[in-house]
Amino acid sequence: MRAGHAASLVLAVAGLSACNRSPEPIDPTELDPMVQRALNDPIMADPDLVSQNMANAALAFEVGQPLPLDETGQVAIIAAREDALMLVGGSSGLKPLPEAQQTDGLTAAEALNSIGRAQRLAPTTTCANAARFSAIWAARLPEPLSIYPRGSTKESIGADTAGCRLRSVIYITPVPLDDVIAFHHTRVVGAGLATDYFMGEGWRVLSGNTGTLRYEIAARSLPTGQSEVSIASLETD
Repeated sequence: MRAGHAASLVLAVAGLSACNRSPEPIDPTELDPMVQRALNDPIMADPDLVSQNMANAALAFEVGQPLPLDETGQVAIIAAREDALMLVGGSSGLKPLPEAQQTDGLTAAEALNSIGRAQRLAPTTTCANAARFSAIWAARLPEPLSIYPRGSTKESIGADTAGCRLRSVIYITPVPLDDVIAFHHTRVVGAGLATDYFMGEGWRVLSGNTGTLRYEIAARSLPTGQSEVSIASLETD
């Protein structure tokens, strides 16, 4: 009996030690953006607040739900601008926009239909049909077409198949439209991409192609003062 009691005591102490051991740290760079958001969200214990818990967003992308949560206000704008200027070499690195060509413009349904925009760029229906929703596609845009720093992804689809690297992303930023268009124009021109500039019906549109890459960037100002931007790209072998 005494030996059995001692063995039980040893097992209990070992169990407590295991409980107190700190978990191995997780490298945040290895997590899908949706998983990061689910892990960082507060746990809702109040039954009245359970419906607000967005942890299930890690399982299915919610169209229209910005990721990460969009931040507004002057502090957020200043921080985003500073990050953007670092990417283009400071304010002196911004490229002047060409004279805009007038166009009938896009309707909101056209510009903000990520599947429709992907289909217009894709050379075949097979390529467009391969596209799937996931927040990860925003991080996999071609480097010159990356979203404005600290922007909040609203919708994101893409595909990576033979001869079809397709991306279609919609995001929101508190930064004014003029700054956003200047940033995107500078990035594509700096990468050697041809660009056409159009204006119409409240939309600003940059589009072009070079080699195996085609792209479209459409942006507008929202009533809230934020900018809404739709980016589509297609790379073929």
